[in-house]
Amino acid sequence: MCIALATFGNKVASLFESSNRFIIIQSVGTKDDNLETIPINNHSPNELIHLLKQHKVTVLICGAISGCTRRLLNAQKIQVIPWITGDVKDVFEAFQSDRLFSSSFVMPGCRGNQGQGRHQFRKRKRNFL
Repeated sequence: MCIALATFGNKVASLFESSNRFIIIQSVGTKDDNLETIPINNHSPNELIHLLKQHKVTVLICGAISGCTRRLLNAQKIQVIPWITGDVKDVFEAFQSDRLFSSSFVMPGCRGNQGQGRHQFRKRKRNFL
């Protein structure tokens, strides 16, 4: 599995479209985690999606994301875990230990999310973990 975190500085970007880099982790869950940082400069959502596909990303962890961009990512077989906030290292560790949906990492006001974010992923997460 290959995951990407959309970041701004050392934190998950509050808005996917405003992230300034992707942190991509190949082979999640093995001893050989391979971390790569990719800077982003003024790319359109389609260019960002192309960049993720080039790196064979299957899961994207991000903050807020537009519905249109999310549908485009899903159409490219990239599972989106939206509404996440926090320090990159802490978020990645929470993802690995299945604690990502604790109140520490879910953006304020997004807990109910009506099946659009964390609940949707929880129902399907067995497919790729």
